[in-house]
Amino acid sequence: MLPRARPEAGSTGDCARRSPRADRRNRARGGGRVILFLATFAGRLGAVKSSVGQIGQRFTSLSRQRSAPWSWSNGPVRKSVPDRGARATIHDVARLAEVSTATVSRVLSGGKPVSPEVADRVRVAAQDVGYRPNPAAQTLLRGSSRTVGVVVPDLGNPYFAEILKGVAAEAAATDHHTLVAGTEEDPEQEYRSAIELARWVDGLLLCAPRMSTPRLREVAEAARRLVLINRVLRHAAVGAVVVDYHLGVRALCEHLADLGHKRIAYLQGPTAAWSDQQRQRGFRSPEAAGLTIFRVPCGSTLVDGRDAVDEALTYKPTAMICFNDHVAVGVLSRLRELGLSVPGDISVAGIDNAPMSAHTDPGLTTYAVSTVELGRQAWERFTPRVSTATTHVQGELVIRASTARPPHRPRR
Repeated sequence: MLPRARPEAGSTGDCARRSPRADRRNRARGGGRVILFLATFAGRLGAVKSSVGQIGQRFTSLSRQRSAPWSWSNGPVRKSVPDRGARATIHDVARLAEVSTATVSRVLSGGKPVSPEVADRVRVAAQDVGYRPNPAAQTLLRGSSRTVGVVVPDLGNPYFAEILKGVAAEAAATDHHTLVAGTEEDPEQEYRSAIELARWVDGLLLCAPRMSTPRLREVAEAARRLVLINRVLRHAAVGAVVVDYHLGVRALCEHLADLGHKRIAYLQGPTAAWSDQQRQRGFRSPEAAGLTIFRVPCGSTLVDGRDAVDEALTYKPTAMICFNDHVAVGVLSRLRELGLSVPGDISVAGIDNAPMSAHTDPGLTTYAVSTVELGRQAWERFTPRVSTATTHVQGELVIRASTARPPHRPRR
């Protein structure tokens, strides 16, 4: 027989049976001790993690201090270039060039002059670290953004694209930049764009603005300097460069009259276009001389020209003069669809001499205007020494194959 085990201290032995309530109470006490142990362990683990985190932060701080532009080692002191992956600051340039941040600012913003040796050192340091000055900060320092805003009614019109080329070339030659906004022939959008640009740029150039005169005066008051192309505003601080379009229309009418045309349809430009009003002036003398002019609502785009052809033909003209060459290209396309020959059945002429005018089939007769000269003249208006008086630009008649004598038999 196996010896009976000795009861543990506090135990009543096998003879003493514990009640179910006592068992539950003991299990609860044991579970509490387990939970208390886990909580204590988790607390100590959190303290360990916190300590590790603090050590990591101190290590990172020390690493950053050691990677500063001036680093110390057992060897000689050596300048270090900031990591190219990080955005360089003016402080990086100052440390590398061994000058103050104020000196860096003066050199890079073109402020008070410094010695050539210091200026060269600053520029080399800026290039080494890849530092680019903040444009907004430089504007505040200089009081100038060296930027001119340009607003055009239609970026798709080659005429305005050529003007932009001229303005951009003149701006680049004087270390200026251009900001361009297109307004889709919308006077309200044009006004909002002009007002917004006026807040940021040194000068504002509006090409053939469509907005009303009161709105244009608001823009003139908001802008530091305002220059207009093909629009005139009576304002002491506003310069303008305009094309004498009435002379161009008169020259086209005289050319067509010499060929024998008497019935001419004019495809009008946008109703808000000041330059269209000037074109209309050019018809006064031809009408007085016996020509019949039919005015047809149109617009300024290729699609506008194509859509206006059918109405224009109801007047049975022998020739059409279009608001611009862009419109004329649309007219040629629609006439071809209708089976009409140019100039056999009808003559077509444009205005502005856009680059495509010499390459249409047939080549387009037009009134040529130097858009490069327009851009150059407009840029000169931003120069303080230049008068704000209106500058008039004249063009010349370019005769190509799209105009000829009218047909002997009128079209049915």
